[in-house]
Amino acid sequence: MIVQRIQCYHYNEAFKIPFHSPQANRLRADSVIVRLDCGPNGWGWGESAPRAYVTGESVASVLALWQHAFAPILFANPFDTLEDVETLLAQLETACRQNEPRAYHSALGAADLALIDVLGRGGHSEARQLFPEKYRQALRFSISVPLVDRAIVEKYLPILQARFDKPVFKVLLGTDSEANYGRMEQVRRLAGEAGEIRLEVNGKLTRTQVLKEVDRVRPFRPAAIEQPLPAGDIEGLRQFRRDSGLAVIVDESLVSLADAEVFLAQEACDIFNIKISKCGGLLRSRAIAQMAAQAGVLCHVGTHVGESELLGAAGRFLARGIPNFDCYGGGSQFLFSRILEAPNGAAATASLEAACAPLDDRHTTTPQPAFIRHASACLDLKSPC
Repeated sequence: MIVQRIQCYHYNEAFKIPFHSPQANRLRADSVIVRLDCGPNGWGWGESAPRAYVTGESVASVLALWQHAFAPILFANPFDTLEDVETLLAQLETACRQNEPRAYHSALGAADLALIDVLGRGGHSEARQLFPEKYRQALRFSISVPLVDRAIVEKYLPILQARFDKPVFKVLLGTDSEANYGRMEQVRRLAGEAGEIRLEVNGKLTRTQVLKEVDRVRPFRPAAIEQPLPAGDIEGLRQFRRDSGLAVIVDESLVSLADAEVFLAQEACDIFNIKISKCGGLLRSRAIAQMAAQAGVLCHVGTHVGESELLGAAGRFLARGIPNFDCYGGGSQFLFSRILEAPNGAAATASLEAACAPLDDRHTTTPQPAFIRHASACLDLKSPC
């Protein structure tokens, strides 16, 4: 089969609940949804959630890559197996590295998902055997507590706590020390003495600031901290891990296999936060998780704020198929108030999850996911052949 048409949409559905973090104040989604049409051989969906502060990408840069780099390759090269998909992705990555600026992981992730989705919808068994063993059905959830009014936290955190079995609470830290303390005090009260609380900094504070904030909230017994220092400060993270006494999770610092190799070699972290979009797709995320498993490092499967159920389904697929699973940060659907409407999150819309989830679309015939009504068409390319 071969791609005959590429359609890209800007998905920007408004949140019902705001999400403010040290990186950005977000009020709506900001993704590129991609549909690959292979004519009578079917179609597939993918998603890119570009974040300038993670991979250096934007919606505009992702669309430019699809138009100028990805389309010519996809229109010219047939694929029928997972090996063919891997070859295509390697060609796309090579083309990306020849561009300036060389920011492409999220755009590549959308291609990965869409090509695998085409195979899965076409009944190719190897697409559903990406993870031959399903290690778990139920997923331990991680619930982020953003920099929002404490009344919002008071209202919604107990609902989520009742919804998910023993969730992890990840409290974001900002520059306001009093607010940080109050938020931790509130979450410890709501989570109970047995609840696990972690901290998240997004690499936006200095080492001195972070250590000061950690010491201040230590009475509330945080168990781990995510991205305490800026991406790239490997030695700083290694020292922070030694000095703080907390497990260190890397997020913004980890976007590629090369990054994973450095962290493992330097023993600079305890947990990888793998997000399928930032890590270049499902295949590359799987490779990072396999490398981590060999080193005895756990993997938190994260989500970008506001990503759609395309990435959500792929994330759960990954989370169920790796032995070294930590927890799943699948709170994006809560921002649209959908996560309260279906058990274990909203029903999946991508066939990627069909092999391992009770809620899937294996019997559906509609080519349009419901959330496309919140997206606007911005690119429509057809093969010249």
